Order: sequence, then C-alpha cells, then structure tokens
Amino acid sequence: MRRERYFEEDFNGFVEGLINSSRLEGKEAGIAKQMLDKGYDSLSEKQKFVFDRAIENNTVDECKFCGADIPWGEMLAALDNEGYCGHCQHMMEKMNEE
Repeated sequence: MRRERYFEEDFNGFVEGLINSSRLEGKEAGIAKQMLDKGYDSLSEKQKFVFDRAIENNTVDECKFCGADIPWGEMLAALDNEGYCGHCQHMMEKMNEE
C-alpha cells in the first residue's frame, strides 16, 4: 500500500471502520487511534511499521475484475466481497439474479 494514499479523502473513516469492526485490535487499534487523533507523522518508526502492516493486511489494492483502485469508502465492502469494487459487485449480483 502506498503511504500517499493515507492522505486521501475517507482514509480516516476507513481506519475508524477497521477499529469498529474489530479488524484492528490491541496494539494495532491503539496505534490507529493515535494516528486518527494526532496524524500519521506523530507515530514512531516502530508504530508506523505496525500501522502500515495492519493497513496492508486489511486492504484490496484493486478490483479483482476491472482492475480499478478501490476507494477508501468502498474498502471495507471490498474486503467482505472478495475484492470487487462496488460497481463490479453490483453488476455480478444483477447477473446472478437473472
């Protein structure tokens, strides 16, 4: 995961979602909460390593079908639906209904 994506819109909402859904617990959740309160640059190098690894383990870089970047606002859903963006997931559901 590219660190510059941490500054995109909706990233903090995504991190809050990871905490609220218990995808981050213990040390990872504590570091994530500090990042939300004080910013990524407030983390020590060790904390950044833990945080970066936690984010990498909980993201989908691109849609498995169309290859588009997954926006942060759709990331939790993409994790739950096997790595598809919202559009492709919707289209697959429509095809399955027919």
